[in-house]
Amino acid sequence: MDFKFRSVQFTLTLITVFLLSQISFGQETKSTESDSTKTGLFKKHPKDSTKTGLSDQKSDQKEDASKKKTKKKGIGAHTPADTTKKVISVDLNQSVIPQDTNHQEVENSPLDIGENRGLYILADKGDLQMRILGSVRFSAFYNLWNLSSENSFNTYDIPTGDDNFRLPSYYNSLVFSRFGFEVTRKTNSGDFFIRLEMDFAGTDNTFRIRHAYAKYKNFLVGQTWSLLTNVQNLPTTVDPDGPVAAVAGRTPQFRYSHKITNNVFGAYAIEYSLPDYTAPDSVDVSFVQTIPNLTARFSANYKFGSVQLAAIVAPITGYQDQQNKNTTFGYGFTLSGKFDLAHSDKLLYQGTFGNAISHFLNPFSGSGEDMAYDPNDNEFKGLNVLGGWLSYGHHWPNRVSSYFSFGIASISNRSFQTNSDYNFSYDFSVNGFWTVVEGLKVGLEVLYGERFNIDGSRGKASRVWTLFYYDF
Repeated sequence: MDFKFRSVQFTLTLITVFLLSQISFGQETKSTESDSTKTGLFKKHPKDSTKTGLSDQKSDQKEDASKKKTKKKGIGAHTPADTTKKVISVDLNQSVIPQDTNHQEVENSPLDIGENRGLYILADKGDLQMRILGSVRFSAFYNLWNLSSENSFNTYDIPTGDDNFRLPSYYNSLVFSRFGFEVTRKTNSGDFFIRLEMDFAGTDNTFRIRHAYAKYKNFLVGQTWSLLTNVQNLPTTVDPDGPVAAVAGRTPQFRYSHKITNNVFGAYAIEYSLPDYTAPDSVDVSFVQTIPNLTARFSANYKFGSVQLAAIVAPITGYQDQQNKNTTFGYGFTLSGKFDLAHSDKLLYQGTFGNAISHFLNPFSGSGEDMAYDPNDNEFKGLNVLGGWLSYGHHWPNRVSSYFSFGIASISNRSFQTNSDYNFSYDFSVNGFWTVVEGLKVGLEVLYGERFNIDGSRGKASRVWTLFYYDF
């Protein structure tokens, strides 16, 4: 833990030294009679009062010549003024590299830090750009029933039968606060892009890697959203996992993506993930991935909205008693998208079906519902999963928006499973988000869900959840 914080401290120290060295290089030590010819950190350009920079012009030039050079070399002279981005530049002739021209594939979920936030540092004559981004997120909730999950409203964790009872409780957390870096390097053959983002949702509030990948042209290597996901069309929710049955997992992968037509896009990847399973104490078994998951995604944009179809083949190899080797193949499909409605409203949807891939759906990650042990045949068998959700988004006056969501997820049980095993669950949620100022939002969400077991026993849970966050 101490080592991780020292590493972060060391990284920030290097960035500070870099900035100070650029300040020393760009400034002249001579004093002049006119303050308008002095240079330094956060000098404002006349044409764009929102962007700041380090000037490398000499202060002993004549005032008229200096004004002409400043006008010629200002950021605003090359691109329209962008009042939303904070910039530190070692050359006022350079401007921020926009994402729509550097061909970067950054998939942002609804509560990810927006492109208009963060601190942009430009160097090397504009060929190198670093974006420092962060977010402070405070969430607090109040439960009416006993529910063990704290960082999500997980219907799989709802107790059933006599174990389900009223237990009002309060909890708050900052674990989803995050920070990261994005670096873009221009080259003669294309832009090279790196993204690193972390939060504090690891074990004992330690760092957890959300994204860590590099992208060059059509290729991506590292950890980011699985191709099975469609996070850009998820509803905005206080619950970070979204509705029941939402697919929103991140995996290490090697990806190739391309444009098929003007409005149709394809992507293909090999990904890594291990199945969730529960083994009896008497069974010595381990699962490995001898062949990576194979995923593909096709998406299309239309005037009415968008649609996406994704598929996965997940080879699973098991070793029982350290000898017997058996390989099976899980598989799955997702269909998702949105309909753009009047007044900026939208209807979002997603449906998923598969075998031995339940860990990709939010209620089941870590639950052991990918495979179940059959004592009669002395082997593990994949479980079918079926789930889907629907969400309606509405925009109110005064920068307020709401989502009304319903989701359901079921497991097709095997005959050898016990009556107390999970069968299906669902949840409803309604929320409101208010944008107080740019970057600062407040959310309030009410959730209700139920779980049903094979024998019909059930349990319920409800939660009132708030979120305050500021992206800087």
